[in-house]
Amino acid sequence: MSKRFETWMLGLVAISVFFCGSCPTAAAQAKSPQAKSPQAKSPQAKSPQSKSAAEKPAAVKPAAAKPAAAKPAATKSAPENAAVAETALLTIGSKAPPIDIEHWISNGNGKFKPVTKFAPGRVYVVEFWATWCGPCVASMPHLAETQARYADKGVQIISISDEDLETIQGFLATNVRSSKPADGEETGEKDGEKAVEKKPKAAKVQEAEKKTYAQLTSAYCLTTDPDASVSIDYMEAAAQNGIPTSFIVGKTGLVEWIGHPMSLDKPLEQVVADKWDRAAFLVQFKKEQDHDSLMAKLGAKMRKGDTTGALAIIADAKQKAAGDAASITMLDKLEFQIRVTPIFAKIEEGDVQEGIAELDEVIRTATSAQKSELSMIKFKLLVEAEEYDAAAQALMVVANDKNIDVDSINELTWQIYEGASADAEFPKVLVTAAAAATEKALVTSPKSGMILDTLAHLVHHQGKLDRAIELQTQALANSADLSDEGKKEMQAFLQELKKEKTGK
Repeated sequence: MSKRFETWMLGLVAISVFFCGSCPTAAAQAKSPQAKSPQAKSPQAKSPQSKSAAEKPAAVKPAAAKPAAAKPAATKSAPENAAVAETALLTIGSKAPPIDIEHWISNGNGKFKPVTKFAPGRVYVVEFWATWCGPCVASMPHLAETQARYADKGVQIISISDEDLETIQGFLATNVRSSKPADGEETGEKDGEKAVEKKPKAAKVQEAEKKTYAQLTSAYCLTTDPDASVSIDYMEAAAQNGIPTSFIVGKTGLVEWIGHPMSLDKPLEQVVADKWDRAAFLVQFKKEQDHDSLMAKLGAKMRKGDTTGALAIIADAKQKAAGDAASITMLDKLEFQIRVTPIFAKIEEGDVQEGIAELDEVIRTATSAQKSELSMIKFKLLVEAEEYDAAAQALMVVANDKNIDVDSINELTWQIYEGASADAEFPKVLVTAAAAATEKALVTSPKSGMILDTLAHLVHHQGKLDRAIELQTQALANSADLSDEGKKEMQAFLQELKKEKTGK
């Protein structure tokens, strides 16, 4: 397989993932001539930067991925600890566990004492961080400001790492890095004009350069607990896998809120003022927490190749969700994915015939929507396995599937054209199948300029110049909804075809 064909395959993988998320409008826009050399994108999964209703820990900024050499406590999923997996989740309204921290590094400039049990009538913010975690470090100024604001209102912020003391002290000796405001934060600029600075910029930079992280974090309690016992009692127990994450412990010693430290202002204000609606927040938070816990358990099973165990978890979840149609639908989808994942792995590992036979059996009993999804993936897997004749047949199954929109088919066949035009070794049987599939798409959408354009390119690649000119002329005539750039590209290709015809 040539290098260029391998590159095309990467694009094909993206398309199969993209289709599974069902976003035909985006697929159509990605295809030339509006965007040459398209890279189909998977639909945006629940992004770490997308703020959830329950203020998930990575709601404002993405949690950092911990280096392999570092201790895994903060990112270890709860289900990987069997004891934790079988106990009730630490959630909103739970009694906050006592904390046993080994090293208390700063104490609010002498204002605070080490804590093991939470004193009645006081409010605590228990935050988990690490030196390698960019969002954690970026949250430090906000934590310092928050502690200063609530210093005389019975609030104590305790920030806990699980790194060794030497690592923390080395980090604290470094200068505070200047950084851009976080997403959603005010920048001090309005209507494109810079706000008036109270101090010269050079003076501000000089001040920042002189300030170390030790000085910055001296306002609150910065700590580290190398045995990760507190992280286990909080992060793992609450199925929280990303840092920074904060827990607000209220005046009665209960967990009032869990989320990203950059999002704690409003809940903290209400907890301190005795106006916090814990029950309302629990409704928002618990459903997402249960979902995250379920996904973590499934992930742990699937990483071990324990499909049976994963399916047992799904079965148990279905029993608990009886009567909740939305949850049952979600669980059905997860169950389907779990069943087919080992089959995909078998094919990709080289056991193509047996794997495809198993996949065909799943397709036979699948729902209509699942069949459509699997047909696209089957095509991708057959190409990866270099079973090109079978892949061409699979592509025609895709083309004949009424549940697969023509824009998705067009995006797929355009990718095939691009691969073929860049690589002389590209399998001709796939180009033939792509042309036939695009012809079928054109029957469904005969005035689609983009489908006409794709077919013109494919038949030209096959040496059918007159047909290509006819199709490209029609494409240009049906390009009203395209951008000016797209129209120019269509026109340029038509001119190339005509020049080739005249020999000039």
